[in-house]
Amino acid sequence: MSTVGDVKAGNEGYLNEHMRLLFNEGFSFSGYERNHLFLNLEGKGFKDISGVSGIDSISDGRAAVTADFDNDGDLDILVTTIQGEGHLLFRNNVGQNNNFIRIALEGRASGKDAFGAIVRLKTDQGILTRVKSGGGGFLAQHDPRLLFGLGKAEGADWVEVAWPSGQLQRLGPVPSGTSWKIVEGVDILQETPERLTRLVDPIGSEQALWHKLQVIQNADFPRLEVRRLEGPTTTLKKGVPYFLNLWATWCIPCRQEMPELQKLLPRFQARGIQLVGLSVDQDVEAAGIKTFAAQLGVTYPLYTIDEENVGKIFGEEIFIPLSFLIDDKGRVAEVFEGWSPQSQRRIHQLLE
Repeated sequence: MSTVGDVKAGNEGYLNEHMRLLFNEGFSFSGYERNHLFLNLEGKGFKDISGVSGIDSISDGRAAVTADFDNDGDLDILVTTIQGEGHLLFRNNVGQNNNFIRIALEGRASGKDAFGAIVRLKTDQGILTRVKSGGGGFLAQHDPRLLFGLGKAEGADWVEVAWPSGQLQRLGPVPSGTSWKIVEGVDILQETPERLTRLVDPIGSEQALWHKLQVIQNADFPRLEVRRLEGPTTTLKKGVPYFLNLWATWCIPCRQEMPELQKLLPRFQARGIQLVGLSVDQDVEAAGIKTFAAQLGVTYPLYTIDEENVGKIFGEEIFIPLSFLIDDKGRVAEVFEGWSPQSQRRIHQLLE
């Protein structure tokens, strides 16, 4: 009789891993429905700007929130996706020269959040209206501050609040480019200066790659215990630069990359760089790995690595082919992902 406790079929750990793999392969529960964004043409209709804005993702969006995250006077958009980790922030850089007024509300008789309050603002262009709402989508709420875009108007003649309690307040005038707090029953506008912040620029593909690794750029490469295909466990020696290529017998792109690296072996040697292959196979015998490499015509040194040492390189996911340039002091100089035209170009530049 087994001494291992029964595990419920479809347990949470298995399901989470299964879903993660599906999403990484581009699976969509909603049939790859794209998100849409429409631009209001001054009340005369709407223009679909989904593509040009970049918001037309097929990542199964579940909720969208509008908020002035950087306090620059326009609304940015945050979209959450079913994957959980894939939150998308779209920074609004349109109309940076236009004016705005921002209004925050504090209710008394109407409840502190003042949900349901109607705010009207009068400019020389007309009257703008906003409603303070308590929700903006599935488990989502928009910026509680109400933002009024003024175009070129220099301010508002007045701002009026119709509170849920039935009370009506009108205050003003209000200059543009300012933020104010209105308290129910208090006939004084309270200015609330907002600090202009800068949203972090989207990281590039190489930065995103480093974030997925345990290895740190310009830091010491982890001390790995590797095994020769025929021989004992050893470690990679310092004092010589390495081009360390991670691969596996089940990796289809590796079948293309490894023969190309073999062709470049004389150039690596001319530069004094040791070309080394490191198999991450866990269920393949050394003889099978050796046969696989021989079929590809690979003659440069090959090693294998166990699961514990694989975890010193990768985070939650193993993605190969992947190569590291390690300098003679054992520090990670560069990383090369896949066998793409960009990776090939960088490798050739390295060997010039």
